[in-house]
Amino acid sequence: MSDLRAKRAILAALSHVPTFSALAHLPPLDSKAGANCLRWLDQSGLTLFLFRALQDQGATDRLSASWRQALWQRQERNALRVHDMVEEAKRINSVFLSYGVTAALLKGFSLAPDFCADLLLRHQVDFDFLVAPEDTRAAAQALSACGYSAAYINEAGESSFLTPLRHIPSRKDDLYGLQRQRQVDLHVSLWEPTPWLPVETPKDCLEQSEMHEIFGFKYRSLSLEDKFLLQVLHAFRHAVRPWIRVSWLLEISRCMDLHRENESLWNRVIARAGNADLIRPIFAFILGLVQRLFQTPIPASLCCWTAKAETARLRAWLEHFGFAWAVSDWPGSINNAFLAGDFIHDAKLRRQYWRSRLVPKKVNTTLGSVVTYSRTRALQFQAARIRYIAQRALAHLRDVAALPRRHFFWKRTLHRCEQITTER
Repeated sequence: MSDLRAKRAILAALSHVPTFSALAHLPPLDSKAGANCLRWLDQSGLTLFLFRALQDQGATDRLSASWRQALWQRQERNALRVHDMVEEAKRINSVFLSYGVTAALLKGFSLAPDFCADLLLRHQVDFDFLVAPEDTRAAAQALSACGYSAAYINEAGESSFLTPLRHIPSRKDDLYGLQRQRQVDLHVSLWEPTPWLPVETPKDCLEQSEMHEIFGFKYRSLSLEDKFLLQVLHAFRHAVRPWIRVSWLLEISRCMDLHRENESLWNRVIARAGNADLIRPIFAFILGLVQRLFQTPIPASLCCWTAKAETARLRAWLEHFGFAWAVSDWPGSINNAFLAGDFIHDAKLRRQYWRSRLVPKKVNTTLGSVVTYSRTRALQFQAARIRYIAQRALAHLRDVAALPRRHFFWKRTLHRCEQITTER
């Protein structure tokens, strides 16, 4: 893992009450530690948020000249990338309308300004649209007309559409450059079904959606309460796997802070979340992470609503494991699986979940399919795919090998926390 001290310094600069003094702990950019720290910043989605926070406070001199230059260049390239992606989203939305498809943009551009003060600060990877289940086929035809294709269409869940890829991806690719391949994910609900986590979500999100505009692009977006619900569920969906983008938690932090006194909003969020047994622990987990990473106060209504769901086990994990897990280097850590019992009450399903974490059946290579008529290029692509899978497998095996020691520490920590609770 990259230097935890540097990561703490970065999160302190982005906290509810920011402090920049610890940024002196950032390693020199020309060192291995510095390169690893910058890679983590990029992958976590925090790079541009950090630079803007320093700019707003006139504190960029807290960074060395090389760090400032690296962050400024990323800011400039991402601005071009965002404007390019807005134009593509505009094109897709126009074709949806021509095919009679009502689609609401999810996440991405729709998060400004409530979750992100400036759209140019977000590093966006793909486009997500919510459509009615009966419109899935028409939406697929519209995307096909735009040059996208899908391996299969899931009318009950998520379908991913990609444009042809003619570039062999590598770790050296510029995350902030113009997209060489585009991806659109179609959704029919706010939650993708999983065998062990049956989360119920509102069915009328499209009916409750609103029109918004960004950079001249008029689009349909979820209501603010549904956006907040989706952001929590989206973060949790990734949190049941090994890795999460810390910027997603920062965006939730901003929304809570911006609307902290808006009791009407938080009551609507609670009403939209519903009374299912699983939803409160999900909120307690994600908002607990946000609070501990960024010291963000949780609005009173949400705090009262989630209080009973924050078990001793959850508090112990958040206090002693949460930070290290959330800021772990990609591809993440298995430590969050210790909380499986808080969310998956059926023992058989819990065992299935543990098996899926210990022995993943499928590795998403994110490389797609390269369009090439050259045998040499095809072999290069296969070599890149094998290297990627090998890197993921090695990181996973290291994590699994460390699991017994971490599990011992978890049991000991949990026992101590339970003792303290009993004594009180």
